[in-house]
Amino acid sequence: MIQTDLTSFSYKKGSLVEWCKKCGAQHFYRKGKNENGIPRYQCRVCGFRFVWTSDLPRRNFFSSIMSFAVQMYTSPRMGISLRGIVEILQKVFAVKVSYEAVRQWVLAAKQRIFPRKIARATRWHADETYFKIKGKGFWLWIVYCRDTKQVLSWRVSRSRTLADAKRVLSDALRVAGMKPRSIVTDGLWQYIRAIKKVIAWPWQEYRSRHVVDSGIGKNAIIERLNREVKRRIKWFSTFQSLAGAKAFFGLWFYHHNRSRHAT
Repeated sequence: MIQTDLTSFSYKKGSLVEWCKKCGAQHFYRKGKNENGIPRYQCRVCGFRFVWTSDLPRRNFFSSIMSFAVQMYTSPRMGISLRGIVEILQKVFAVKVSYEAVRQWVLAAKQRIFPRKIARATRWHADETYFKIKGKGFWLWIVYCRDTKQVLSWRVSRSRTLADAKRVLSDALRVAGMKPRSIVTDGLWQYIRAIKKVIAWPWQEYRSRHVVDSGIGKNAIIERLNREVKRRIKWFSTFQSLAGAKAFFGLWFYHHNRSRHAT
């Protein structure tokens, strides 16, 4: 089967069988070499000539190397910059690649949080933290589930508006599949109005289920997550683009949710 993305790879070296990058057939023969000395092949079925340098279409590196670099960059347990990954790839795999290429791999491998079924209502924590993209301030909104220890939704925005709060809570409600047992926030007015609109608890339930507390109180668990995010961002000082920031956070939270030791 032809691999088309960074998640359909094989980690076993030598297990990949060459195929025609145009029709997918495995019937071909060698047709000389290119200017870099790499063997060139020609398909017996469609006549397409190609160089086998990657198991992915229009790529120059194998998916195992690309996935390794992406996971090193976005793993919650590691803090490695793009240039640091370039040095590791050169030492471990003996491949020369630019840090811009690694950044493009991250953009291509972005993941999203998929909906899942939760058997019971859980406790949510919502908070936002400030960071910069090329010197301009942005806000990262996070909704965290205390019981499953996973991030339900996140959002990056230029400002803290009611629409942003409603969007991140709506995404969390879609992922969780049911209303939470309680929500802990820092008392931001956007959360107060968004919870009334999105969660739509009756007034008596809202007063008991919406808990307002500080980051050193009941909302300390999500503040620890915010500190970990900022610690990871500190390694590369700032993002270069909004698309790069969204790709990083999508992969970072994706690996965070998959980790068995997420806290």
